[in-house]
Amino acid sequence: MKQLLLLFLLNFNLNLIAQTDDFSGTYVFYNKSLKGEIVDYKIQLNEDQTFIFTSYVYNGTNEYRSNGKGTWKVENKIIKFTTEPADINKEYTLNFTGTTARVIKKSPRDTSDKVVPTALQFYKSEIRTIENLKLLLKE
Repeated sequence: MKQLLLLFLLNFNLNLIAQTDDFSGTYVFYNKSLKGEIVDYKIQLNEDQTFIFTSYVYNGTNEYRSNGKGTWKVENKIIKFTTEPADINKEYTLNFTGTTARVIKKSPRDTSDKVVPTALQFYKSEIRTIENLKLLLKE
């Protein structure tokens, strides 16, 4: 009976370790065209499972800024974002509720020399500008 209990506890702890990958960090996307147009997105995933998103777009004549904040959690390797009504104000106008993303990185089993930069890939969002957006982890 003790061996069975020990096996259960060991398996439970290994599952917890496997699901606590550290996805926190700053992920960025920056592009400047030859015409001087700029697209700059940044999301900071904090260790306390809060996030801040900033967006800056300059099209040569006008500039647009938008921000969002809220919380994030990982479920089955998918990051789910939530914005509470208290998170939305004059400065933070984007609602991330329902937005999902996944962190893409090189598998630890891949022993090749292939370089796979760590990235955050958005999949689903009500915010059109970030749906399918890929941001790279800033080292």
